[in-house]
Amino acid sequence: MNIQDIAYIREIAEAGSIGRAAASLHVSQPSLSKCIRKIENEYNIVLFSRVKGVAVKLTPEGEYFLKMAEEILLSHSRFLEQIRRYQHLEKNTLTLGLTYQRTADLADAVLSEFYRENPQWILQIQTRNSKELMAGVRDHSLDYAVLSTLKKHREFYYQPITHACFGVYLRDGSPAAARAVTMAGIEYPVLRMEDLSDERFTVNVGGSASRAVLTELQKKNNTVLDLIDASNNQSRKAMVTSGIASAFIPIFEGKSADSKSGRRAYMIHPDQNVYYDVCLICLEGNEKSKAFQSLYHVLKKIM
Repeated sequence: MNIQDIAYIREIAEAGSIGRAAASLHVSQPSLSKCIRKIENEYNIVLFSRVKGVAVKLTPEGEYFLKMAEEILLSHSRFLEQIRRYQHLEKNTLTLGLTYQRTADLADAVLSEFYRENPQWILQIQTRNSKELMAGVRDHSLDYAVLSTLKKHREFYYQPITHACFGVYLRDGSPAAARAVTMAGIEYPVLRMEDLSDERFTVNVGGSASRAVLTELQKKNNTVLDLIDASNNQSRKAMVTSGIASAFIPIFEGKSADSKSGRRAYMIHPDQNVYYDVCLICLEGNEKSKAFQSLYHVLKKIM
């Protein structure tokens, strides 16, 4: 079995038929059938069962194989990226990983400010989810990443950029707004978690850093919230304005959450809140480089 064999099996599984996969891959159907038999004989498994004539469906053994195949193909892709960077990119090229939402919010400002201060470097931004960002720094396909973090891993160096806690944008018409109180020293109206017991919340999907921190908020307050998954931030904003659901938002130290959105933000009570850092991370030992310090300076200024 080789990388091409694995890629062929994935394509057959996605296409649902050997014929469609052959057309997509520009290879003959007998070549794909031979590939299937090769892997089945090698591992003594059955990958596909036929359904509705020409269509095929993964068997349970095939599902296990596909899961393994996806991991191998992802690792192979990252290996090729590492080799490409090593062989072809100039040594003054830096790669920063951001989550999807931070890319939308920060990419233009980060690039503009970075080039203004560091014209000698080339900065590339790659967008991944939180787990993929950590994996990218670990496998060297990313030089640095920006992550919200509660738990720190020993192989990484974490440089805090800003501190944050939980706030809320209430859906239009939410009765929870009437329960908010003012507290000395806090610029936001304050809500307790029990004030939000009847609310539905639109939140990022599982696996994201924001969802992990939200899980900690629920654990801390022994609360189970009514959640609607939505990976797209624009969808979450639309749910709030249409009155479908409220949304949790980060409140950053020293900055108002109202400035961009035009909506009124509420803060979770300090006794019930979860406080976390937004960090620039790299592999332990790389934090002393001039590139890391220059990028941190830019992010600190913007965030």
